[in-house]
Amino acid sequence: MLLSPPVNSEFRQSLQLEFGDFIQQQSQRFDRRDCLKIDFHCHDHNSDVPDELWGRILRLPETWLKTKKLVKLLKDNGSDVYTVTNHNNARSCWDLQDKGIDVLVAAEFTCFFPEYDLFIHVLTYGFDQEQEKILNKKRQNIYDFLRYTATEDIPVIMPHPLYFYTRNDKIDLGLFEKLACLFQRFEVLNGQRDLWQSVLTLNWAQSLTPEKVQSYAKKHNLNPRDFAVDPNKPKVLTGGSDDHTGIFAGQCGSYLYIENLSERLKTAKPSELALEAIKAGNIAPFGQIGENQKLNIALLDYFAQVATKIKDPGMFRILLHRGSTWDKVGCFVVSNLLLEMQKHKKTMKFFSFVHEALQGKKPNKLLKWQVSKDYKFCINQLEKIADSKKSSPEEFSQTVNNAINELFSHLNKLIATRVEQAIKNNNGIQLDSFSTEEITRKFEIPSQLTALFFGDGKRQDNMSNVRVEKLLDNLSFPLLISLVLAGSTLASTRVLYQNRELLNQFAQHLGKNQHSNRALYLTDTLFDKNGVSTSLSGKLKEIQRANLPVDFLICDSQAESTDHLHVVRPIAEFDVQRYGEQTIRIPDLMEVARIFYEGGYDRVVCSTEGPMAAVSLFIQQMFNVPSYFFMHTDWIDFIKHTTDLNKHERDRVRRWMRALYNRYDGVFVLNSEHKEWLIGHEMELKEEQVFLTAHHTQPRDLGVHKIPKASIISGATEDTPVLFIACRISKEKGIFDLPDIVAVAKQQLPDLKIVIAGSGPATDELKAALPEAVFLGWQSKRQLAELYLSLDLFVFPSRFDTFGNVILEAFVHGMPTIAFNCKGPKDIIQHNKNGFLVEDTEQMSEQIVSFFQNETIGSTMRQKACLRAAEYQAEPIMQQFLTDMGLTVPHLYNNQRTVA
Repeated sequence: MLLSPPVNSEFRQSLQLEFGDFIQQQSQRFDRRDCLKIDFHCHDHNSDVPDELWGRILRLPETWLKTKKLVKLLKDNGSDVYTVTNHNNARSCWDLQDKGIDVLVAAEFTCFFPEYDLFIHVLTYGFDQEQEKILNKKRQNIYDFLRYTATEDIPVIMPHPLYFYTRNDKIDLGLFEKLACLFQRFEVLNGQRDLWQSVLTLNWAQSLTPEKVQSYAKKHNLNPRDFAVDPNKPKVLTGGSDDHTGIFAGQCGSYLYIENLSERLKTAKPSELALEAIKAGNIAPFGQIGENQKLNIALLDYFAQVATKIKDPGMFRILLHRGSTWDKVGCFVVSNLLLEMQKHKKTMKFFSFVHEALQGKKPNKLLKWQVSKDYKFCINQLEKIADSKKSSPEEFSQTVNNAINELFSHLNKLIATRVEQAIKNNNGIQLDSFSTEEITRKFEIPSQLTALFFGDGKRQDNMSNVRVEKLLDNLSFPLLISLVLAGSTLASTRVLYQNRELLNQFAQHLGKNQHSNRALYLTDTLFDKNGVSTSLSGKLKEIQRANLPVDFLICDSQAESTDHLHVVRPIAEFDVQRYGEQTIRIPDLMEVARIFYEGGYDRVVCSTEGPMAAVSLFIQQMFNVPSYFFMHTDWIDFIKHTTDLNKHERDRVRRWMRALYNRYDGVFVLNSEHKEWLIGHEMELKEEQVFLTAHHTQPRDLGVHKIPKASIISGATEDTPVLFIACRISKEKGIFDLPDIVAVAKQQLPDLKIVIAGSGPATDELKAALPEAVFLGWQSKRQLAELYLSLDLFVFPSRFDTFGNVILEAFVHGMPTIAFNCKGPKDIIQHNKNGFLVEDTEQMSEQIVSFFQNETIGSTMRQKACLRAAEYQAEPIMQQFLTDMGLTVPHLYNNQRTVA
């Protein structure tokens, strides 16, 4: 069940309306009776040398689609003229001609742009076999290639102008100024591209007035007529499916207008008339853009075929091929994974069924009765996909993408169930009995791979004790299928946005279609009873109040979505009591990705190191967006105070954290000490990558008033000196320093009392150590406010907290605070003004005595505490937070002062 509200941002809606209006206008340009229908851009098995580096390393063709099947699909979808635009060759077109089939000869040549060190594609039509040889020689330089096509009167189209197969930092807006001088025709409708890119291309091409083209020509010393470009004519706009799989060919393309078509067809071939219309520019695109859905489907079909058809590329080929070390390592891992996958007959059969379902063929009816009940769901989804092939293209795309999401969710629930069962059955270890020490010590992979997969007969403190081969046996099918589903979704979106920065610059240059500037804030905790939840819920309230361009997303089984808050239901939950009574919830990755995409977000923030951290990095890679992490907890200090791990084992955790934080574009920290640690030699983050921030205060409830001390402490009077602490009762909070602190202070203040609010795993132990203390348990915000107003001095013995929300809460209500001179407290408390900063427990006892023995200091400190709290107002803190993330600051924040 999906709990998030329907998300289709104004940005996406505006793109759909704009492109829909354009297609509607194009449909009315020409009389259809005088039009030939063509898909300008489609491929078959002769596109056998891919542009993508990994495909070349792994010796994978772009498609296995046979020419005969492609032509049949084009015919079934109403094409009047056939063409096949394979990469750098027209073999399929020549083969069709040899069989007596009329075809418009074409190819998609990969041409080199020397000054940009860039390869671009050029759709080229109507050449002969001798010209093809020359074109393949000329494509080493885009200028030579286009001068030749102009001389020979060979028409060309620039396909997907905003999509490049590699990231290239040399690309700038000057490239597009040159393209305006080099090409008369641009593909503005590509069935495999994103709507945003299509609309940007459309508006750019339509903005190329004669004056602009002539100014660009002068600027770059180019003569457009050398390339068959007439600056005085508007650019010609085309469409094509860019189909590689035989699923979408002919569903979008172009209408070619030929006056008196029926008479002309009596004396000329359709391919000849099509070439005539292309040269004349009588072209009107048709079809729809499917966002990233069509590319997702195409890549799923491609991956399904790769899984069954890949051959061992060979180690020497991988090692000696052009490419970075990471490219080669990636190809080695992928090839091994896929080759290993081929040993699993069940998985291979499923991939075959996926490919067949996408072609409209249902699985065998007997199959449903043969598979286990865990997998009947998968067969049902494949049947839905096959049935939808008979529906409209839009309905088919929607059905397939829904099926992918539902399959992924179902299989991940199955994986979670089996993993939990496997852990429970592994030497009797229960999931909730794992301590921090056990997980830290086992979270290592042996460098000897045989020990990982087969064990070495020795007891090891690593993953070799969890028999991986047995676990993989049980998980192989759902895990491998899930990886392919997630991989196709990630890859289909990643390739569209690998040059996102360029798209942003392009939109800014056009002055329209700029992507919405919004952040999605992921967190594993929001409504739990802990300080992180308290601060995050306060941040959410301010976002809601000021309608800031940030939305939260949580995974929770009880909460409901509301303004600026998305809620997704967990696919699995684990209650691990040893981790601060925190429930670990596993979100549905596909659902989060859908919300991010449809919501028009362009950056992601995460504030917890749980499952949402993994999700945030997936989103970062999938959409190529800036990502940020908000650090709330010093986990090294937490582990130091709550476990018996030695320094070597704590360093293992530190290295994992360093690797995690370095994956983000920015990390927000809550105190200067923590910032220095992150940019120091142990963590090695760049200084410009770390932002100092703060939590802001919550508005004081003016309806809350001071209550008598006697109502809190039996027998107390208003003159009774009372310490107060509110926190989670656990060892890392320093609470076991309190018995000594209070005992020493009571030597001079015999009536001293202490009130403790909160709960936690160390409550009983602390009660035994402080039998005279008043324990109130967990208190509501209103109850805490009454305590801050009524008691005397807040004591904060934690050396662990990165900030100290409770210090600000105390200050808001005028309660001075005493704390150790470290981390968060030393950035908030001003010594001897609104509280005290001490070095040890002895000094803390001395300052407590001094505070209560000075009759005037209390009222002065209360006033200064309120003044200090006023410096932590929400507006300036949130303004700086938004600015550091690169978000546009709302108008109501523009006049606010930034907090010092």
